[in-house]
Amino acid sequence: MINLLLVDDNFSVRDTLKDFLEFFYNDLNIFMAKNGKEAIDLVENNKMDIVISDQMMPDMKGSDFLASVIDKLRADKAWIYIYSGQLTEELRIDFKDYGEVKVIDKFTNPMFFKEIIENYKVAVTN
Repeated sequence: MINLLLVDDNFSVRDTLKDFLEFFYNDLNIFMAKNGKEAIDLVENNKMDIVISDQMMPDMKGSDFLASVIDKLRADKAWIYIYSGQLTEELRIDFKDYGEVKVIDKFTNPMFFKEIIENYKVAVTN
């Protein structure tokens, strides 16, 4: 099973992405968090393989959540994606310090999320 964490304060975004991925895959264990605090608890208590998080959330931005758990995620060799509906070059630069974090547009084609899973499966079998 692949442990995947979805972090977004918008329930419909979380639920839609979860349903979309579960339509294609039955080997995903999908964790969902509505904010950074919930996400931190999930990361601290589970090994995550893939993390997909919104950047703009109330109380804690995706970057703040990531800063709290980056060492654990690196140790787990997690693939990390941050998405934003307000994607700017400044935001991309902010995440350069994390190296392996990929910043994507929140409104990207949903098939991109399917590609993430496919690429992960290929990477872990090689």
